[in-house]
Amino acid sequence: MKQLKNIAILLCTLLIACNTEPPQKPSQMVLEAWIDAEGYPVVLIHNSYILANAPDTVTALEEIIEEQLIPFGKVVVSDGENEVVLTGRLDTLYLPPYTYTTTDIEGEVGKIYTVTATYEDLKATATTTIPPVATLDSLAIISTQIGKKDVHAYLTTDSINEAYYVLFARKKGTKQYQICPFGVFTSRDSKDGKIDMMVYNPTAQDGDFAGVNNYFNDGDSATYQLKVARVDYASYQFWKAYNEQAITRGVLFVPMYSNIPGNVEGGIGNFTGMGSSVYRFDLLTDTVFHYK
Repeated sequence: MKQLKNIAILLCTLLIACNTEPPQKPSQMVLEAWIDAEGYPVVLIHNSYILANAPDTVTALEEIIEEQLIPFGKVVVSDGENEVVLTGRLDTLYLPPYTYTTTDIEGEVGKIYTVTATYEDLKATATTTIPPVATLDSLAIISTQIGKKDVHAYLTTDSINEAYYVLFARKKGTKQYQICPFGVFTSRDSKDGKIDMMVYNPTAQDGDFAGVNNYFNDGDSATYQLKVARVDYASYQFWKAYNEQAITRGVLFVPMYSNIPGNVEGGIGNFTGMGSSVYRFDLLTDTVFHYK
């Protein structure tokens, strides 16, 4: 197995056009940002870029992304009471390898947050809120066929209000969470008040660029991290559209990463408030981890 280079949300905003025209001059700011409950805001910004043809390798794509990053922008986050200018720094755990963050604002459930990023004549703004924290009931590791294991996460849904959830996974010690979420759900997907969420392997075989819907292999000794986040409706729409396009990216006539509804004004991308919990698991034995 080869660990997929994690390019995360910014990949969805690379507007890939299948044509023979030369690359166009970047004209929009791409903003990737999130804030977790009891966490700090993380913001990545770069220029948009249109590719005549998608690169053959992840390495080639990484080089383009690094060329397009904006390391000297001004990024401000407000929680309605305080406004803080974020500090930018080189951070190789992310792509592009430069993040803006601060410890002066901490995520709180129910609060509304606004991020504003400016650079030269570019300006992008987005607003989000942090819903109540989502927690898993249990996580099941199940052998199904020779050499394969299934991983299922179970969550009790909000029984009163409509709730929206996004599931992310990554291999411990690697870069930010996978290129796309491994599940986008609403409380309407529940049965008897619970959602059964299939967890896929966040790694890819050589040549499998997207790494979508890979199964876990029996005997894998790696430790994985699973993040379940409750999000607002705007972020749910963004992740749902992104996830659907990632799954169908190999289908003819289905455009790749186009018309995805983000909450950014003046640019493209998304700012996601996450009521999230993180869990660790390995595949050494068939077991069920209970959290409640």
